[in-house]
Amino acid sequence: MTRPQPPDIAIVIPARNEAARIADCLTALAGQVSERVRVILVVNNTTDGTAGLARKVASGNGINLSVLECTLAAHEGVGTARRMGCDHALRNMQGLRSLLTTDADCIVASDWIARNLAHLDEADAVCGRIEPMASETEILVGIDAQLGMLEATYRRLVQDFFACHVPGHAEIAGTHGDAAGASLALTREAYVMAGGFAPVKCGEDRRLVRALRRAGARVLHSDYVSVQASCRLTGRAPGGMSHALKVRRGARDYLIDDSLPPADWLIRQAGCGCLGPWPLLVPARLRLNVRDLPRHIEILETFRNSERVLPAARTPDASLFKCHVIGAAPERRTAIIPAVPSPRPSARSTLKGA
Repeated sequence: MTRPQPPDIAIVIPARNEAARIADCLTALAGQVSERVRVILVVNNTTDGTAGLARKVASGNGINLSVLECTLAAHEGVGTARRMGCDHALRNMQGLRSLLTTDADCIVASDWIARNLAHLDEADAVCGRIEPMASETEILVGIDAQLGMLEATYRRLVQDFFACHVPGHAEIAGTHGDAAGASLALTREAYVMAGGFAPVKCGEDRRLVRALRRAGARVLHSDYVSVQASCRLTGRAPGGMSHALKVRRGARDYLIDDSLPPADWLIRQAGCGCLGPWPLLVPARLRLNVRDLPRHIEILETFRNSERVLPAARTPDASLFKCHVIGAAPERRTAIIPAVPSPRPSARSTLKGA
């Protein structure tokens, strides 16, 4: 008789007052879990029936579920909950190989686990693509599509710049570039090497990805790993997707994502080798308004075009990096919001065994 294989894959999900959504979240996982998978639900500061409902759904769908119930302090948040779940896995799953995480208001794709694991055969961490939940896209109608396209265009230019000018970032060109806890997968070794999720209110996901890159880990942004996220306007984490949606609805101007710096500053920092890893955390006084983007798009496009006329072996002249110096101050992160629902990739995949 074959002995069952002990679980070696942990899926960590923080949850706070998610009784209305946790069933859909877990049901999306039900069709793809195996004896190798344990789901760890960290229910924190909750006054509804999230934990009980989760146990019922898991029992009815054959999900190996551990529920951790806790009350976090005022200075703690989703980062703390995610870290608690990962710590539980590290302590209690002796054969742990992979840590995956999503959110309780998300629905993972039907091949989410398999595609993450296939990528982890060759990468240390996998950042999945976040899409708006198909049933809730009417909320996006209030967002100015033209402004959204400006931000998307600038984001693409910034990522392409990183790919060309920051060592270790070639793979982010042409990808979604997200680094969201709603779809993040890591090997056990990479998670431990990077120090794990920071026990903070928000921003723990991008902070961990930056730490991974600083440690020399290979981080992959895959368009073939996807999650649908809620478009609700009342969120659980400050600075998250709900906040970003709220400030963009009906607005004619707003601060763009805090991973996107001014173009002149970006060029200058790259010229002196001072850029940190992607995704950046732009200081507060460097944050850009969406209405200012046409000028910054023009700067990066001009710089890119100037490089194309240089001899291939020539290093860009130092004069290209001259710009004006701006002050800096720390700022908390914001979420990436798609301007419009993006189409799924074609069925073609380069994944091994996916």
